[in-house]
Parts: sequence; C-alpha cells; structure tokens
Amino acid sequence: MRSLHTWHDSFGVRTTYAKSKTNLRGNPNGALWKPMSLHGLHQDHRCCRRRCEELGTLTLMRSEIDVLTPKTIDEALRLRRQHENAKIIAGGSDLIVQLRDGVVRTNQLLDISSLKELRFIREDQDRIQIGSLTTYNEIINSPIIRKRAWILAESARQIGAAQLQNTATIGGNLGNASPAADTIPPLYALDTTIITRSVAGRREIPIDQFYLGYRKIALLSDELIEQLYFKPLRPDDAGAYLKLGLRGANAISLVDVAVALRERNVNSFSTARVALGAVAPTVKRSLKCEKILQARPLDREIFREAGSVAAQDATPIDDIRASAEYRRNIVSSLVYQALCIAVFRE
Repeated sequence: MRSLHTWHDSFGVRTTYAKSKTNLRGNPNGALWKPMSLHGLHQDHRCCRRRCEELGTLTLMRSEIDVLTPKTIDEALRLRRQHENAKIIAGGSDLIVQLRDGVVRTNQLLDISSLKELRFIREDQDRIQIGSLTTYNEIINSPIIRKRAWILAESARQIGAAQLQNTATIGGNLGNASPAADTIPPLYALDTTIITRSVAGRREIPIDQFYLGYRKIALLSDELIEQLYFKPLRPDDAGAYLKLGLRGANAISLVDVAVALRERNVNSFSTARVALGAVAPTVKRSLKCEKILQARPLDREIFREAGSVAAQDATPIDDIRASAEYRRNIVSSLVYQALCIAVFRE
C-alpha cells in the first residue's frame, strides 16, 4: 500500500492538505485532514494523466484530494453542512473506482468509516434496523437477518468476493444508486424505509421514493444516510432472491429479482412485493405482477403468469452484457423460479 506522504517533481502533482478550523489550536477531538491511500491506483501518475487525456477526461490525482475524517456523527453532520460538495466515503468500493475512472470528480472526501454509531443490526418493536455503515459480511453473518430477512442475507452473499463483503457498506450501496445493485431489490421487497439525518434533524423516506432516476437519490446536500428499517419476515411468510450474472461469482447482475409474500392464509398471501433489478433506470417493482399474486390460491401456473407479466413491466436496454430481449426472458424465468422457491421451498 502506498500513501502520498511524499512526492516527486516528475509526477507534476503534490500532496495538498486543508486544515480544519476545529483543529487550528491543536484540539485532539477536532477533524483531521489526511492524504488518501493510493492502494490499487496507477503506479505512474504521468501514464494515468496521459491515458485520461486520450480518453477526453482528466481524473484528479489522489494527491489533489483532501479527506476529512470526523470522529462523531454530530461532527460529521456539521462538516457535511460546511462542505456540501465533498463526496462521502465509507468502504469506498464504488467511489474509488469512480474517482480513478473520472466518473466522479471532487477535491474533498468526507470519510465516515470510523463512525461506529452507524454500524449496527438490531430488532426493536417489530422492525429490523440496520446502520448505514453495516458491511455485507455483518449482514451475511447476522442471526437476525438470516432468520428474519433471509432474502437480504442471500443478496449480500452474492456481492463480490470476501474482500469486498468485508469493506462495502449497505449505506454505500443505497447511495451509489446503481440499478444493478444486488441488495436494493430485497430492500424494495421488504418495503424498507430509509432514515436520513442532517444538523436540522431526521427524515424518513420510503425506498420507492428515495430513487428519483438513474443514479439520482432524494438525499439532500447536507444529509447523510443514517439507517434503514423494515418489518421482519415471519416464519410463515415467503421470500426469495435470485440473480443472474455472466459468471458464477464476482459478476454484475444481468437481472436480479426479489420477492416477498406476507400474511399467509393456507395457500394464499394478502400482500406481495416483487422487485426487479438491472432492467430499468432504477430498481422497480412489478405492480401488475404483485396484483396477480395477492389474495388468491397460488400454484405454478399463476407463477408462470406472474413471470410473464413482470417481464412486460421491465424496460431493459441493450448493452455489452446482454440484449433487452434476453433480459426480459430472464425476468420471466427468475420471477417464476423465485416464487417456486419462496412458496414451495423448491
């Protein structure tokens, strides 16, 4: 691991520091600026800059980015209000790549990774609460999640490799707003509410209203994602998550599907939520599919019908990984399979 504590003139760049006002008198509790690690980035800045110019972009060198590291959530909120253009970083699994590739440009980062009060999983008053800095590994191994929200645990298991699961956070996944994010369809299916926080207070936003468009979220410039919560699944509820990628592991979703059926009455359920990933600008629910599944005896023929209707609700695109037509066919198949797994345990 290399860190920019020294520099060489031949790079044409140098480390810069910005001093926090709270730390000018040596306050040990004040925010500290630190240089950003160069782990995983280009070894030669000249090659990196030259390549970016060839591509028509100019990625900021890591030495040009200052990182502000608050010690408490209150300090983080104050700094968030003071530095609204700073990008928030926790695990950094998405943001570091975006900085490297020039997708995101900034000269300030607000590093909240040390805020332990945002890392928790607990069940309280018939709701499961998850802090925004909770890692996927913590979700995978949580007895509460595995027993009471198993579709979320299954989606977390399919994200990247162990190294990524140990660092990436659920709040980062929400904030990155990728339509192919693996954990977002289960959160839609679980009818999740997201709690944001600023100096002014908290807001509760249903997940259906949190995503405004492709990579656009309802987070205000002075807010952080604090936590999320949802009603746990009961033992007689049904739920499943399925994903298809180009390979068996470490793959971006071509399509992923999450289903949650609640309030069982023999062979029917009063409520159903079906969420589709990677087939629209945002994760989306298939409302027509949900209507088919509610308050009627369920069998495989109904599941086939539900899958076909869900495919009609999907609006995928053609890209390098799959055609739109192929994705619609996969939606139909995955919805059918997920419903069979959820209801019949097949």
